[in-house]
Amino acid sequence: MEIQEEFISGFCRTCNGTQTVYCEYEEKDGYKILQFMDCAHDQCLHHAACEIYKEAHRIERKDRDI
Repeated sequence: MEIQEEFISGFCRTCNGTQTVYCEYEEKDGYKILQFMDCAHDQCLHHAACEIYKEAHRIERKDRDI
């Protein structure tokens, strides 16, 4: 198991400003799986519309499309 780190920047509605979010992905069988985001996205009221959250999952899916 290998952990890869990514930093994603974008606008945060909760903070009403630009945020940089630290994400950890576990590499398993050649795929990246999102394990952690340091922004408490699971408790955020705006996570459904959050561009940072979407980008974090785009990175995960992009790796699977290759």
